[in-house]
Amino acid sequence: MTAQRLVHTARDLLTTENLERFTMRAVADRAGVSLANLQYYFPNKKDLARALYLDVGEHYRATYAACLASAPEEPLARLTAILRWNMEDITRRSTQRFFIQLWALLGSLDDFEGEYLRELYAIDIDQLSEHIQALQPDLPATQIRQRATLVAALIEGLLLLIRDVDGDARRRQALVEACVQAALAIATGSDPR
Repeated sequence: MTAQRLVHTARDLLTTENLERFTMRAVADRAGVSLANLQYYFPNKKDLARALYLDVGEHYRATYAACLASAPEEPLARLTAILRWNMEDITRRSTQRFFIQLWALLGSLDDFEGEYLRELYAIDIDQLSEHIQALQPDLPATQIRQRATLVAALIEGLLLLIRDVDGDARRRQALVEACVQAALAIATGSDPR
């Protein structure tokens, strides 16, 4: 329970403060524990960051499950529900801020080699792959993974560019819908027109 609370505190800190404030001491202070207590669970920042991105994966898995609880059983409808949720989620400032800072944090921890980011997105790609496979069970695993990777890239790219339509709800919604349709085209291997 304490480890989970510490991870949630780290996520909150990364969402609300500038990355420079993301220190082991700042996480411990915000959680109301000693630095030694934090280091008992996470000996260093790399361990805490890894726990953080694993928690992100679990958060999205739980959110997908909740999203799918009201979705039809048909695989295309289920994938569509997840894509719509993802596209809406990335329009939230808190999500944008968290991921942009998480990318920088993970990059700084592995000298910008990208290993931690690959691990983070492997979780996302695995989850998307499950839904693409349900949609097209005869598709080879390499093509499923490739399509999931492209969908993940589309989602993350929109996260960075959605602010271009801030203040114009109609354009924002049109862009989100276009991205959902493009992601479905990628997932199904069909023409997006």
